[in-house]
Amino acid sequence: MNKTYFALTVHSHQPVGNFDHVIEEAYQKSYRPFLEVLVAHPQIRFCLHTSGVLLEWIEKHHPEFFKLLGQMVDRSQVELLGGGYYEPILVSIPEPDRMAQIRRMADYLNQHFGVRPKGAWVAERVWEQNLTRSLADAGVEYVILDDSHFLAAGLDPSELHGAFITEEGGVPLRLVPSLKSLRYSIPFSDPEETLRVLRSGQIGPAPSISLFAVGDDCEKFGVWPGTHEHVYKNKWLERFLTQIELAGDWLQTITLSDYLAQHPPHGRVYLPTASYEEMMEWALPTAASREFKTTQEEIGRMPYAERIRRFLRGGMWPNFLAKYSESNQLHKLMLDVSRRWHAASQKGEPGTRTARLLAEAQTHLLASQCNDAYWHGIFGGLYAPHLRSALLRNLIQAEALLDKVEATSETSPLRIESRDFDVDGQPEFLVDHPTFAMVVRPADGGTISSLRFKPADADLINALMRRQEAYHDQVLRQVAEADKAPREGPSSIHERVWSKESNLSTLLRYDRYTRNIFRTYLFPAAKQCDDFDYLRLEETTELASGAWTVKGSSPARLTLERPAHVRLDGKSVPLHASKTIEIAGTGASLRLDCRLSLTAEPAIAEPLALGTELVFNLLAPDAPDRYFLANEVRRPLEFNGEVIASRLVIVDEWQRVRISMEANPQPRWWIVPIETISQSESGFERVYQGSAILAVWKIEPASWHSMTGDLSVEIEYLGGG
Repeated sequence: MNKTYFALTVHSHQPVGNFDHVIEEAYQKSYRPFLEVLVAHPQIRFCLHTSGVLLEWIEKHHPEFFKLLGQMVDRSQVELLGGGYYEPILVSIPEPDRMAQIRRMADYLNQHFGVRPKGAWVAERVWEQNLTRSLADAGVEYVILDDSHFLAAGLDPSELHGAFITEEGGVPLRLVPSLKSLRYSIPFSDPEETLRVLRSGQIGPAPSISLFAVGDDCEKFGVWPGTHEHVYKNKWLERFLTQIELAGDWLQTITLSDYLAQHPPHGRVYLPTASYEEMMEWALPTAASREFKTTQEEIGRMPYAERIRRFLRGGMWPNFLAKYSESNQLHKLMLDVSRRWHAASQKGEPGTRTARLLAEAQTHLLASQCNDAYWHGIFGGLYAPHLRSALLRNLIQAEALLDKVEATSETSPLRIESRDFDVDGQPEFLVDHPTFAMVVRPADGGTISSLRFKPADADLINALMRRQEAYHDQVLRQVAEADKAPREGPSSIHERVWSKESNLSTLLRYDRYTRNIFRTYLFPAAKQCDDFDYLRLEETTELASGAWTVKGSSPARLTLERPAHVRLDGKSVPLHASKTIEIAGTGASLRLDCRLSLTAEPAIAEPLALGTELVFNLLAPDAPDRYFLANEVRRPLEFNGEVIASRLVIVDEWQRVRISMEANPQPRWWIVPIETISQSESGFERVYQGSAILAVWKIEPASWHSMTGDLSVEIEYLGGG
C-alpha cells in the first residue's frame, strides 16, 4: 500500500493595535478550543505558527495557553514555526530588518518553549525569489507556500506531493506546496471529503510516498462566520481527527521538519513573484481587478479551465503602494525611520543608555512593519483607522527615542529637508522637531499629508481618501438585502456578501483629492455645506490639487505660489495665488498659521467663496471623550453641518490633545465626516476616516482685486498619564 503523509500547518495572527476584545473573541472561539481538541489526540501531529505579536498578547492575558502548548511541544505533537515576529511582508522591509524580525521570533520561541524553529511562515505568502537568501541566512530551513506559486512555475499538480529545493547564490531553502484542494475543503466540507482528497495519494501501480501539506489560518476554525458552531459545537474537528486516526493503516500525520529529514527534495524550483490568488486580485487597480475577476469567471466556463488558470496571475503585493498613496506614505515613513535607526545604531555601546534607547526604538520600528494596515482586500486593515494609527504610533515613538539618541531637545531648531521621500517623482518638504514632524506636498495643492504630534504619539491627519473599490459593485447589487444577517453554517468568506447596516450604498462617493490639510478651494459663493459633503463645490482644481511652486523656505516658514484660472460666464479669468505656512513648536504645543491670498487682474465682479480645508482623525466619531466645541456647545466627531463661530475646537480626552482653530475674517466652518464603505471578513461596513473641516469666506462685493484668509491651528498636549 502507498504511504500518504498529511502535514497540517495552522497559522494564527492578530494585527498590531487590534482591540483587546477582538483578540479575546478569537482566542475563545478559535485559538484555545483548537488546541484543546488537538491535545486529546496526541497521535495527531501538526505544525503551528503564531505571530510574535499575538504570542505576546496571549502570554499576558492567557498564560495557561503557553502551558498547554508547551505540553504539546514537549511530546513532539506540535512543531512551532517561526517567521517575522510582527508578521511583516518580508519583501517590503529592508534586509537587516528581515533578519531582525526572524531572529526575534526564533529567540522568543526558544525562550518560552525551548525550541528554535526550522521552518518559517511567510506572511500572506508574499514571495519573491530574493527572500531565499534572507530566510536561509536567518536560520530558516524551509517555508510553506501556496500550490499556485508552484503551478505558475510550470509544475504539474501531480508533482506537488513532496518538497522542493531552491537557492539564491548557492544558499539552499526547502519549499513545501500547500494544496488548494485541502485549503478549500478544511473545515468547510464533510471530513470524509477531505479524506477522499488524501486517499488520492493511494492511487498508483507501485508503492510510493505522497505528501499532502496544507497551511491555512486558525481563524477558519472558529472566527470566520458560522465556523465556531460548525467546528466545535457540531464537532467537525473531532470527527475529522477521528477519521484520520481510523485511516492509520495508510495515512500518517507528520510535522514538516520530520518529513524533510526523512525524504529528499523532488527537485529544484525557482518560484515567480506571487501570493495567494485573492491577494493578487486585490492588489490590482480597481478597473483591472474587475476585468481580472471577469476573466477568471469566463475561463471557469471553458474546457480545461484549470490548465489555463494556473498561468493567470493578478498583481504583485507592492501594487498596494501604488493603489493607495496613504499606504505608500506609511511605508516610506517606516523606511525613513529604519534608515535613521540603522545609522544611529552604530553609536550604541552595550549597556549604555543609548543602547537601551536604540533597543526600544527598534522594537517600535519592527512593530510598525506589521503587514495588516498596508493593504486591503477582504482581510488587510488599511481601511481600519485604529490599525493605521497603531503603526503610526509605533513610528512616532521610534522617532521620539531617536531624537533622544541624537540629543535633540525642545529648544533644538526646526529641521527642514526637501527630497522625494515617497518616490512619486515630486519633491516633498520634511519638517522635523522634537515636538512634531510633518510632510508638506507642494505638488499636491501645497498641502500637509502627515502631522505627527510626538507628545501624543499620534498622526493627527491619518485620513483615507474615499476610492472606488471593485466590491462596491456588490454593495450596489445588495441594496435590497443590505439589512439581512449572514446565513449560519460554514462557508468561505469569499462566498459571503452582506452588509452590517442598510442603505450603505447611499454613502458611496469618491474623493478627487487625498485628505490633507491646507487644501485651497475657490468656488461659487452660492454653494452650501451639503455641496462640500457631496463633492459638488465645483472648485478650481488648479488651486485644489495643482502643483504649487516654493518661492521661499526656512525652517519656520514655507511660501508657495501658483497661477490659476477661474471660469466666470464662460470666460477664463487669470488669478495669482500665494500660500504662506508658518510653523512654531514648543515642548507640548504646535502652532500652524496659513495665510492664503488671491489676486485677480482685471477685477472680478462675480461673488466667490474661498476655503481652506483641515482634516483630522481622532478615531472615535461617537465617543463622549472626543468632540467639537464651539460657542460652548459640544458636538460629536460624527457631526455634519455648519458652525458659525470665531473659534472651533476639537478635544480628544483619550489621546489628551486639543486642536484650536481660528480664522480671520471670521469664517463659516463646514464640517463633514469622511466615511468609507469597506469590506471585511464580517461584511460591508461604514468606517469613520476623520472629519473634513472647511473654513469658508464668502466675498460678495461689487468687484474685487484680492481675497485673503488667515487660518491658525494650535495643537496642545493636555498632559496626564
